[in-house]
Amino acid sequence: MKKVFSINPFILFIFLFLIFTSLSMADPPPAKVVVTKVFEKELAKTCEFVGVVDFDKISGVSSESSGLITNQYVVEGNVVNEGNILVRLNTDFIMKNIEIAGIQKDQIDIQIDQTQKNLTRYETLFQNDATSEKMYEDLSYSFKELLKKKAEINMNIEKLNLELEKSAIKAPFKGLVLKRLKNKGEWLSPGMAICIFASIDDIFVNVSVPEEIIQYIHPQNTIHLNINALDQHMIGTVKSYVPVADIKSKTFQVKIAINWFSEAIQNMSATVNVPVSNKMKLKMIKRDALIRFNGKDMIYAAKDGKAVSMPVNIVSYDGRYMGVDNPDITVNLPVITEGNDRLRPDQAIEIIRTIAQ
Repeated sequence: MKKVFSINPFILFIFLFLIFTSLSMADPPPAKVVVTKVFEKELAKTCEFVGVVDFDKISGVSSESSGLITNQYVVEGNVVNEGNILVRLNTDFIMKNIEIAGIQKDQIDIQIDQTQKNLTRYETLFQNDATSEKMYEDLSYSFKELLKKKAEINMNIEKLNLELEKSAIKAPFKGLVLKRLKNKGEWLSPGMAICIFASIDDIFVNVSVPEEIIQYIHPQNTIHLNINALDQHMIGTVKSYVPVADIKSKTFQVKIAINWFSEAIQNMSATVNVPVSNKMKLKMIKRDALIRFNGKDMIYAAKDGKAVSMPVNIVSYDGRYMGVDNPDITVNLPVITEGNDRLRPDQAIEIIRTIAQ
């Protein structure tokens, strides 16, 4: 008969408890991170101001002719190339007048041909004293009148052809349709706008800044900014500033030229990093390294196999990098840029890659 061994349940519980406790007390494996080294760059300190996207060249595209709209191609939000047709007007009356003018021209050509033949014959008769000088001169004047009348008809035909051309209202430049003002079936008079049209080659961010920093803003300066609604970083160029300061706020408006982007909306907000000092040497850190904890800006530096938290004082932005002036942040300091979102201070780390700036 075989002997069956049994284990006391209480002893088994204690045994398993000790195993799980020892496992839970073991140190977690080092967190795998990617680092980028700090470098130095001459850069001006910047301050963030909120501006708005605007179009510098806006046109109320209008008609030079009167007529009924038969075709309307204006669609709000569409980008239209220069010369594209926006609206066509009815040309029935113009075409009929061109037809009438053509008949008049044919008739005057016949009269000119006949008069010219008669004038040639009367010239011969006059030279042979077979007709009076008055009859010859009268015929000559008639011939000249017919030529003038023909010129008038030709000018009228040119005018009608110009009206025909102007019946197709075209985009004056490459731009964006902001608002449609007229629809098919409506009557247009000269000077009446059909739409509000903005040039996409003249798009700006307008920002108001204090007058005391005008000394640091110069035409062609590179400005880093962010389109807030899209979280899209852009690089603009100072085009000019409006030379009139607000008498109450003591601010003036700076115009920063940017490239066209398809999501552009007039008056959408943008955060602009405006220079507020002369250039100085700053420590540059990749913006991916930034961690905000309890409302404070900080980074994790890789030191002795651990993630060391360090506060940062951001004084400038330069594309993907931020400039700081903390004295304890030194050049070539490895800063964690990937894997830093779940770290805790002094956590063990393993650097799996170092990215060059």
